[in-house]
Amino acid sequence: MRVSATELKAFGKAVAQKAGLSEQNAEVFIDSLVAADLRGIGSHGVSRLKTYVARLESGVVDASASPRILLDSPGALEVDGCNMMGAPLALQVMELCVQRARQNGSCFAAVKNANHFGAGAYFTEYAARKGMLAFAVANGEVGVIPTGGAKAMLGTNPLSVALPGGPKFPPVVLDMATSVAARGKVVLAKKNGKKIPLGWAVDKNGAPTTEPDEVLDGGSMMPFGGPKGYGISLIIDILCACVAGACNCRTTPSFWSDFEHPQNVGFFMGCIDLSRFVSAEAYDQAITAELQEFKDCPTAAGVESVMLPGEIEHNNFARNLKEGVELGDGVLRELRELGEKYHIPFLE
Repeated sequence: MRVSATELKAFGKAVAQKAGLSEQNAEVFIDSLVAADLRGIGSHGVSRLKTYVARLESGVVDASASPRILLDSPGALEVDGCNMMGAPLALQVMELCVQRARQNGSCFAAVKNANHFGAGAYFTEYAARKGMLAFAVANGEVGVIPTGGAKAMLGTNPLSVALPGGPKFPPVVLDMATSVAARGKVVLAKKNGKKIPLGWAVDKNGAPTTEPDEVLDGGSMMPFGGPKGYGISLIIDILCACVAGACNCRTTPSFWSDFEHPQNVGFFMGCIDLSRFVSAEAYDQAITAELQEFKDCPTAAGVESVMLPGEIEHNNFARNLKEGVELGDGVLRELRELGEKYHIPFLE
């Protein structure tokens, strides 16, 4: 069933405010979820709203918290997230990095005591549209096996990088889990009664499986590209735990099931002002020529066009904004339950 983005935002914002968020933080939080749905990344959209709300209600996320800057220098920040909701925190930090980068050329922030921030593209694309090369990584609860290992040691540890696309193209946005697929896609498949592709994950005995329940009951995701994904994921954990001072993946409480202990997730994020290296006119000319070369690349059999990083999601966003976001029965059921709980009409 398709639901308008406007309706989803209004409903989600009302629910988030009932759960304790301020109007401003609720606006950013829900906008980030609906943006993920619009981009076609339903695993990071309103399918997670029920769990986020439960975390707010339990007090395991501090609905009224604000971040504190612990160490401050022109191009580097150490930030205590103070257990604030992840998306509003990450956007505040990225905006501060943008401001500092305009003044000093670049700025990066190491953030501890944070919570899951959703889809990283929401923050990197925000900065890219302001002329920045933007970068964001985060760690999370354990659930991915290292190459050669028989025990999960890392999270799905997302990586996002974005740059302006110039006057002709949207921002170039890389946004990916360092596992073959985000664990949230397994959770979403379970909600909607679907199987997952073979190769995404293994069960608790290490056997490949297509059953979401077998993955979520002690199973593990696989790193993308074998040792390449494992290596990148480990570096992200080091940045978030050893540099930012957050929990490492092995000690991070579960987003999905632990409603007593704050997660203390880590972020490492920031941006570089591209105008310090190249004029806007020269960059626009160069990036347009570069990207056009890839759009003009001869295609393999059955392929209509070579797609740029983030282009599929950009196209999804435009289409879904017009046609509405596609939500499965399991997600719709959860949203209706939240509506009944808080006396907020949904799809009536």
